[in-house]
Amino acid sequence: MQYFRKMFIFVKPYFPMYIIGVLLYSSQAFVFPLISSIMESMMVAAVLDGELAGFFRAAGTFVGLFAVAIILVAFGTYSYVITCAKATRDLKSRLFRSFVNSNIESAIYSHSGEGVAAINTDANVAESAYSNALPPLLSCIIAIVASAAVVFAIDYRLGIASLAVGALAAFVQSRFAKPLGEIGSKRLSVNSSSVKSISDIFSGGLAIRAFNMQERALFSFDIENRKIRILSFKQAVITMWQDLFTTIQGWLTLCVTFALGGWLVATGQLTFPMLIMAPNMCMAIAEGISGIGTAWAGLQAPSVAAGRVFKVLDSGQRDSLHNKGQLVEDGRHSITISNLNFRYQNSESDTLSDVNLFIGENEMVAFVGASGSGKSTLLRAIIGMYDRSGMDIRLGNSSISNCDLVTWRRKFAFVDQSCKLFDMTVAENIALGVTDCATTELIIESATRASAIDFINALPDGFSTSCGEKGASLSGGQKQRIAIARALCRKAPVLVFDEATSALDAESERAIMETIENLRNEHTILIATHNLQSIASADKIVVMDNGHIAEVGTHDELMKKAGLYATLLLH
Repeated sequence: MQYFRKMFIFVKPYFPMYIIGVLLYSSQAFVFPLISSIMESMMVAAVLDGELAGFFRAAGTFVGLFAVAIILVAFGTYSYVITCAKATRDLKSRLFRSFVNSNIESAIYSHSGEGVAAINTDANVAESAYSNALPPLLSCIIAIVASAAVVFAIDYRLGIASLAVGALAAFVQSRFAKPLGEIGSKRLSVNSSSVKSISDIFSGGLAIRAFNMQERALFSFDIENRKIRILSFKQAVITMWQDLFTTIQGWLTLCVTFALGGWLVATGQLTFPMLIMAPNMCMAIAEGISGIGTAWAGLQAPSVAAGRVFKVLDSGQRDSLHNKGQLVEDGRHSITISNLNFRYQNSESDTLSDVNLFIGENEMVAFVGASGSGKSTLLRAIIGMYDRSGMDIRLGNSSISNCDLVTWRRKFAFVDQSCKLFDMTVAENIALGVTDCATTELIIESATRASAIDFINALPDGFSTSCGEKGASLSGGQKQRIAIARALCRKAPVLVFDEATSALDAESERAIMETIENLRNEHTILIATHNLQSIASADKIVVMDNGHIAEVGTHDELMKKAGLYATLLLH
């Protein structure tokens, strides 16, 4: 229940209004039975005395008390609902912020479907900790305590009998709580898998149709859907038995109350009007005690969901702590890497091992090596995509380990082979990484330098053309050139290209490499590529092998060594 309690940090800013709202909202479990009991007792007394005025006085008292109760409960409901809505808004905002700010390595939900489930389903279930789970529990407690006080005031024997029936009900209801809690937890897990399957189907629609995998995709989804159906059926069966017992419990409470109360009236130990007050209050006690079992079962799923949510929140908070640091110093943009070791989570070996490298300001440095040699990991470590604790990477005199991550990344423009575009216009995608509003001139200049201006002008609406979801309306080469234009538009001192020309034809790649060549005097340039012919003119070529640097030098120097670089080039 640790994470369940932690969910209330989102209610804390609104706590006074929240607690008043919850108490007033929950009090209806006691207030309305009490008002009904008072009215019934007064009316019975008036009827027995043959006093018509007393009868109308009872009716007036009921209307007055009922009106006051309605106003208070309505105010409590409004306060409770509005504060819960605000708390849930804060929860989802912080969850999304943590998910976005988390570095690649520490992100808990690496699959987009799991991320959607975390921000949507898990958050919705977790927020019920303070919205739907606590009020029923408080209602039960208030009903038990307040109603018991009234019943014991009427006659202590009726109070003891009510508590005894309620204790029996609590024992039986507790038998339902555990399986219901387990089912709720399983449904969260299965729902996450189901969303993940749906996400895979939407994102992989082309491959599914091209390889005639429709039936396989449907079969995979049907398995998850069947699991949800089975769990829903089990939950419905247990809930049916639970409801049946609740009904039986109500009958039992009335029978015990009237049997014992009737004997007390017959023996002159209790008046009949007082007996009339007892059943509603005894029912409130019994239902409150049995309701605790139901309420406890309702706490299980929010507790599990809160645990999943706080994994993301704690991860984002851990990364955010590193953000509080010195600003990156302006000036020189040389890069120094000292004794860098890095291992992915759950990996048994280092991906980067004892990496030492100096990259001079305005140098063009190429990183080459076989797939899996660590090129991309090294570039992403340099721009701050992983946990930076203990990393000794310097940009000029600034260290990544104690610098503000936002200003650190602002010194870099990154382009990788995925060329992620968003459902925006071409111009908006190009200007995406600019802190201030990018001018039309800057956007056009960036597109021109990226050799993208011709095809952009040929689009139906030019720079105002929508790229579609994930750039669906553009070809792979067009997306790559827009991504490069976005990097150039950022005007960052260090440009990082990770297989950035992999989707381009030979002519377009040559044009982009010429653009990069022209930027050498203005930027420090880092390039990871498998096309060794395109980087022969680099100031420095870093050859990666199994996570460490095997060779460093110019093209001519490495060819003379006849080592790994020469082997890669010749093969």
